[in-house]
Formats: sequence, C-alpha cells, structure tokens
Amino acid sequence: MSPAPGLRRDAQANVEKLRAAAVAVFTARGLSAPLEDIAREAGVSIGTLYNRIGSRDQLIDAVVPDIAGAKLATLRDRTLAEGSPRAQLETFIAEMIDLQRSDPAMNDAMLRRYPDAVLLINACERSVALGAELIDNAHDAGVLSPDFTPDDLMSVLWMAGMASHDPTAPDGWRRVVDRSIAAAWTAGG
Repeated sequence: MSPAPGLRRDAQANVEKLRAAAVAVFTARGLSAPLEDIAREAGVSIGTLYNRIGSRDQLIDAVVPDIAGAKLATLRDRTLAEGSPRAQLETFIAEMIDLQRSDPAMNDAMLRRYPDAVLLINACERSVALGAELIDNAHDAGVLSPDFTPDDLMSVLWMAGMASHDPTAPDGWRRVVDRSIAAAWTAGG
C-alpha cells in the first residue's frame, strides 16, 4: 500500500503498523481473523483501520504481496526445477498442500474465501494457471490420465485445504488425497 498523497506522517505510520499487524495476524490465524485483533496488534483503534484501510478485502489486498508473493514464487521455482512433467506436478501438489497446512492465510487464499479481494484472486489465478499448465504437460508426456482436469486438481487441493484445518476431519484425509492423485497417473507414468 503506497502512501496516500498529503497523508500526515502519523497517519502513514498507522497504515504501516496496520499492514505489519495484518501480515502477522493473517499468517498466524488466517484471513478471517478479527479486524479488531489486527487493530489491537497495531496499537490503533478499529476506527483507524476502517478510516485508513477500508474493508477486510482492501486490507487483504494491501498485504497479499507480503503474505503470498514470495511463497508462490518459491513454489513455482521449485516446481519448474523438477526434471519431468510428472515430478513437476507431484511437486506442485505436495508444495501447495504443505502451504495450505502450514499457513492459514494461504489456505484461505486457495479456498477463495474472499472473492472480492482482487489481488488475492489474481495470485490464486496464477497458481491455477500453473497447475493447468502442469496438467497439460503431463498429458502431453502421456503420464497423466487424459480425463484428469484442472478442476480435478483444484478439487483435490480444496479437499486438502478443508481437511487440513478441520479438527474433526478423519485422520486419513492425506492418504485419500495421495490415492486420488496416484489413480490419475497412467500405467507408463
């Protein structure tokens, strides 16, 4: 979030404190963390948050580069460093699930819980596009069943995201995810 023209120095300092607090709270607790907790963490009133930032979606978009940018770039780099289309897709899936499990904000992002947060959705769309590209490459290499689609991949990731943060989810959810992917590989894959 760039400084607003004519914004007083103390007001700009409050915006920066709110951004830092949002990154910390969202990363620890997810994008649905109470805005009051973010304001408290920043040492400002909730009114200051609304006056300086606006809505939850605007706050999310203000910090998406800090929360998701480097993590998704690393995921992309690790994925594309793999030597084969199958290894790339396997890495993408494993890394995406690890991100969902370890980072509540990334999980919320992948589950698209805030569709009006434009920058967040754009970051998600880049990941979806990478997944679709990896599926196309695996199809072209003949290692992935032709009927496995990007929607199938997103469904598997959605299931992993939901189960990984649900304390009532069955313990075997990861095995089901792994078996779903294993069933999609071709005999020669």
